[in-house]
Amino acid sequence: MKKYTIHFLIVTLVSGILGFTGLDFPGAFFVRLICLFAGIGLMISCLDAVIVSRKNRRIKKNSESKG
Repeated sequence: MKKYTIHFLIVTLVSGILGFTGLDFPGAFFVRLICLFAGIGLMISCLDAVIVSRKNRRIKKNSESKG
């Protein structure tokens, strides 16, 4: 999931700019919805990166203390 962080960030920024700048076009609601889902994906991706990095540090620390 870490490799998708930049993709989610770009989609969130672009759709946020298009959807929330006050432009009125037929697909504005769907662009805002895409922004919402991309933002949720970005949060999950960032949390996944933090959790996995902490887990890897813990595993590395345990293996060094045993060896």
